[in-house]
Amino acid sequence: MMNYDILKICTGKVEKVMLGDKFKKTAVNKYPITEATYLSKLGFAGDEHEYKGHGGVNKAVCLYDKLDYSLWTDYIQDMPDYAMFGENITTVGLTKDQIAIGDIFRLGDTLIQVTEGRGPCNTIAQKHQVPQLVKLMSASHATGCYFRVLEEGVVQPDSQLELIHRHPVQFTLDDFNTLIYTDQRNQILIQKALKVDALSEEHRLKFEKRLKNND
Repeated sequence: MMNYDILKICTGKVEKVMLGDKFKKTAVNKYPITEATYLSKLGFAGDEHEYKGHGGVNKAVCLYDKLDYSLWTDYIQDMPDYAMFGENITTVGLTKDQIAIGDIFRLGDTLIQVTEGRGPCNTIAQKHQVPQLVKLMSASHATGCYFRVLEEGVVQPDSQLELIHRHPVQFTLDDFNTLIYTDQRNQILIQKALKVDALSEEHRLKFEKRLKNND
């Protein structure tokens, strides 16, 4: 199967950060791990979350791809090399059309599975001082994605990401974000989504309701 380069694997603690003209408690700033780190069902050891909706078994790990950083060069000055959007893993080559819900990867001793797209939040817009960033990311579908942890274990700072199972439906991150942001009642994509056993219960119920309402 395919291997994907990881630029950095990062974690972050909740801290008070100056965003705009006020301090906010957030773990949006992530820093590279420098030693073997345990990855459990709830995420990397030492990686914290401040707000409801962040973290949990279906959002244990966040990934964003370096190739999509280029979308934001006109908006963000001093572009960082990694963890630009607070992601745990910054890869090269896993853009929205190359990764699908249900795909399974080996990361160090662990197995992780793509669950859903990452919902852009105001914190990253405030951090980069781009008020329209949430809308821009949503419209582009280049949001990054989340994983659940199927097998816990240790991850090294230089671990790479190995694709070991490509989900047969290939409901891509681009497809997912189309249903979330730009074409919510697309019947073909909804039917495709409901064939994905790895889809979270939250989104399955949401898509089933849309399908029923369109009958």
